[in-house]
Amino acid sequence: MMGESNPILDFATNYQFPAYSEETGDGKIVAFGDHSHKCPVYVRQTPPCSSECPAGEDIRGYQRFLNGVDKTDDPWKAAWETIVDRNPFPAVMGRICPHPCENGCNRQYHDGSVAINALEQALGDYGIKEGLRLPAAGPDTGKRVAVIGGGPAGLSAAYQLRRKGHAVTIIDGNQKLGGMVLYGIMGYRVDRAVLEAEIKRITDLGIETRMGVRVGVDVTLEQLEKEFDAVFVGIGAQVGRSMPVPGFEGTQGVTNAIDFLRNYEVLGDDIPVGKKVIVIGDGNVAMDVARLALRLGSRAVLVSAVPREEMACFENEFDDAVREGATVHYQSGTVEVLKSGEGVRALCCSKMEKKEKGEDGWNSPIPFLRYRSTGETFEIEGDMVVAAIGQSADLSGFEAVSNGTGWMKVDRYFRLPGRENVFGGGDAIKVDLITTAVGHGRKAAESIDAFLRGEALPEPVRQDIAKAQRQDLLYFLPAPRAKRINREIENVVGNHEELLQALTPEEVKAEAERCMSCGLCFDCKQCVSFCPQEAVIRYRDNPQGEVVETDYEKCVGCHLCSLVCPSGYIQMGMGEGL
Repeated sequence: MMGESNPILDFATNYQFPAYSEETGDGKIVAFGDHSHKCPVYVRQTPPCSSECPAGEDIRGYQRFLNGVDKTDDPWKAAWETIVDRNPFPAVMGRICPHPCENGCNRQYHDGSVAINALEQALGDYGIKEGLRLPAAGPDTGKRVAVIGGGPAGLSAAYQLRRKGHAVTIIDGNQKLGGMVLYGIMGYRVDRAVLEAEIKRITDLGIETRMGVRVGVDVTLEQLEKEFDAVFVGIGAQVGRSMPVPGFEGTQGVTNAIDFLRNYEVLGDDIPVGKKVIVIGDGNVAMDVARLALRLGSRAVLVSAVPREEMACFENEFDDAVREGATVHYQSGTVEVLKSGEGVRALCCSKMEKKEKGEDGWNSPIPFLRYRSTGETFEIEGDMVVAAIGQSADLSGFEAVSNGTGWMKVDRYFRLPGRENVFGGGDAIKVDLITTAVGHGRKAAESIDAFLRGEALPEPVRQDIAKAQRQDLLYFLPAPRAKRINREIENVVGNHEELLQALTPEEVKAEAERCMSCGLCFDCKQCVSFCPQEAVIRYRDNPQGEVVETDYEKCVGCHLCSLVCPSGYIQMGMGEGL
């Protein structure tokens, strides 16, 4: 049975391109025949760096100010204002973020990703040095929002809500704001003056704080729901996990990483510490514990159940810990904490070997589960054991919204199910990057603002991501990637000074010039120069990133402008004839 004819489909199926000719029109070269029936369209796309940034920073935007593409009287100030629109902690994040943005950077397919994190640190330091202030609070809306938790998620939400004109009160069980950035990250990574400066900028917007107040003890969630128009829960994951092995519980000198790091922040060098600290774990937190122990004058031993190549820590974190004096036992599982009286004598460990194919867990995504004990045990002598094997949220006082899972659950609007005016974000949902918590706070604030104004909650926006395949990468001259100096100190004992040094202004300018402005015109004039029909017209007064347009009466669809566009801003769209 024959179907009805579809003239459009028939035309497309039977269409034959005209024969190739080198001359047409005014004798110009045309690459795809006389007419391709496609003409250039200008598509502003999201650069992959911003797409991969959990905080949603306009990375391309602030680099265009730094490299001079977008003109302004004060490039650094304009760049700083661009970055803090989404992330009020550029100086902090520029020091500790593992920069997933750089993994997305299209420049990696040419000569190496742009050093985005280094630029962020330099901008953050500039903002602090110059005393720059965040955008002022918006006109008063008469609405009040309680933010439970003064960590990165809560502070981010408070900042964005205050900008929108809502009164904000931060409620935190600690004595200082900062959450795990303060209580879990050491001063040699983030100087306390840097953290305090970026927090103060937020509270200076007129945010009230109630410190030392625990929800579930001093006040209930239900009371806060009645007192405030909306509530944001960003309590983080501040409970360290214990080892389920004999001798761990109830033994003096045995603790978890979260408590160990927190106690140092509270007590300083007066914290009780062993002469030889055994750290169980293979992640960045384990490296931090070992490096802190070394600074307190102890010896530090890392115990990893997996080999070096499967450890979860970043390469630089591991290298720093070993260089500073930590020793490592690989493929060593923890069996028992051995006691001497009430304290620690040693850690009994078992040699681990990789499971054979087909064994339960042999291909698990969790490296630890891919190994099993050989049965051969050995002892590591020490007088303190710290388990750095993860953390969880303390949902005491939040049982009504935890569903018994130990974690909060939110919908796509960051609203807690069954609670119309309660929203949440950060590590209490899932332990992730601090940058992720900042992004959660901003997105939740957008939903809270819409809720308070009686508007529809914002839906996630689909992003058209700029692809390297659509860019002429050869336009860019090879340029070495900037590299920050991480100071190496001969004697770490008692030295808590920050180690990572920022780029110089000259290095910042050079690095920003490596940005390819993916997905947005930067006025390179390639399309104007290569168009054989002189159909591309450049206008200086067009909006930012839109300095060219096409005279479609002259355009013959040769594709050259698209092929030579370094940013991928020009694509070929459908023209007349199809």
